[in-house]
Amino acid sequence: MIRIYLFTYAGDAEEALVCVRCAAAALPEAVITVVDDSAAPLPERVRSVLMLTGARYCQTGWTRNGNLRGPECVRGIISTLAGEAEENDVIVKIDSDTLLLSGGWVRDMQRNGLALHASGYQVPSHPSERSAYGPCYAISGRAARLAAEELMKADIPALAPEDLTICRTIQGLFPPERIRLDEPWTPFNREGKWTAWNWFSIAVTPQKYADFWMVTFGNPRPTNIPKSERARAMDALFRYRFHGEGKEG
Repeated sequence: MIRIYLFTYAGDAEEALVCVRCAAAALPEAVITVVDDSAAPLPERVRSVLMLTGARYCQTGWTRNGNLRGPECVRGIISTLAGEAEENDVIVKIDSDTLLLSGGWVRDMQRNGLALHASGYQVPSHPSERSAYGPCYAISGRAARLAAEELMKADIPALAPEDLTICRTIQGLFPPERIRLDEPWTPFNREGKWTAWNWFSIAVTPQKYADFWMVTFGNPRPTNIPKSERARAMDALFRYRFHGEGKEG
C-alpha cells in the first residue's frame, strides 16, 4: 500500500487543498492523510472539501516549532509515518506547499527495494555525507518503523529539523544501495526531476515544470509577491499537468 501524509496548518489551507488534489491525481491508489495542527487548525470549510476528495483527516497536539523542528515534532512525525505502516508499504511525507507531480518513482520503490528515496545534496563540511530535502520524501514501511524505534530513544537537539533527522536516521539503518538521493534540477544538472518554483523569473510558466516529479513552492519569494500567490501558482501547475488547462490547441 502507498500512504501519503500531508502535514499542514491554518496558514497553508489553500495550498493544502491543491497539494491533496495533485497527490490524488499522481497516485490515485494511495491513502492520503492530512495531518493538521491542533494549535492552528484548518478552517472547517477546507476540512470539508478535503473529506470530499477522499482524504483522511487528523489533528496532532505536539509542538511544531514553526517549521517542523525539535524532539517532540520529530518523534511525532515519525510516529505518524510508522503508525499504520506494514513492512512493504511505501510512505510519502509531503509539505502542503509542495506538489507531487509523478507517482512513478514512488511505485518503483518496492520493485527497487529502497528504504528511502528523496532529493538530496552533499554536505559541504562533510563531502562524504548526503542529506535529503524535506518537502517530499518516501520511505518504506520497514524504514519508518525502525526509524521510529531509533528516534524514540535518541538524543535529539532542541531545534533539529524533521527532514534531516529522519532521513539521516534511515541512512544510518540501511546500506547505501537501499538509499536513493537524487540531485535537484540546476543549470548544471538539467536531468534533475526535483525542483523549486522560480519566483524570481518573469518567464516562469506551468509548462516548464510539468515533467518534474516534485515541485515545491515554499522557497523564498520576492517581497512584492504575496503568500496568496503560492496556492494560485500551485493550482495552475496542477491543472496544466493533469487536466491540460492552458495548453495550446
